Amino acid sequence: MSLLHERSIKPKTATSSAPAADGFGVGMEESRLWDAFRTGNEEAFITIYKQYANVLFNFGCQLTMDHDLVKDTLQDFFIYLRHKRNGLGKTDAIKPYLFKSFKRRIIDAVKKHHHRFSSHHAFDFKQFPVELSHETVYINRQMEREQLEKLTMALQQLDTREREAIYYFYFEGLSYQEIAQIFEFSHISSARRLVYRGLAHLRKFFVAYLLAAFWELKEW
Repeated sequence: MSLLHERSIKPKTATSSAPAADGFGVGMEESRLWDAFRTGNEEAFITIYKQYANVLFNFGCQLTMDHDLVKDTLQDFFIYLRHKRNGLGKTDAIKPYLFKSFKRRIIDAVKKHHHRFSSHHAFDFKQFPVELSHETVYINRQMEREQLEKLTMALQQLDTREREAIYYFYFEGLSYQEIAQIFEFSHISSARRLVYRGLAHLRKFFVAYLLAAFWELKEW
């Protein structure tokens, strides 16, 4: 049975000989939660699953419009994590760690299932949609439909890496350090410059849009 049903996530329960965790939940130290998971604590695994399964599903939907493929890949990803947890590395930032790993698996899955992606060519996010869904947008929730449409248009004008960085920073709340980790930048300043460059391009788009609207009103 699939772990996923539409966008609702139901954790798979299981028994474990590992000792029960006390107080695993939102706000606890992530390194402690991750270490407990790596050493076989089932409650820690379920906590991570509940916190990040929907987040990863929404992230996967930014990389491909094949949502069934995202569901299948996500299910396989958590099965892999649970099976290989003893060999996973340490981390004190779970979300970027999972994003980086899941991103690779989505790219591999897209290459495998969609023949237009050759194994000899890199998948460089030429089709990187940003969906302004209720699940992914936590800023400006009260924006009118027209404003959301303009924001979507502006995001589509960005370079794919700029768009991805904007998604991490504003839509997922990741820090520059965490974004640098996902992109494998050696310096945090590289992540900061990428976000700033994307914001600069967004500002140019909106300035152009406002000027066009102004002249349209004058002609009217």
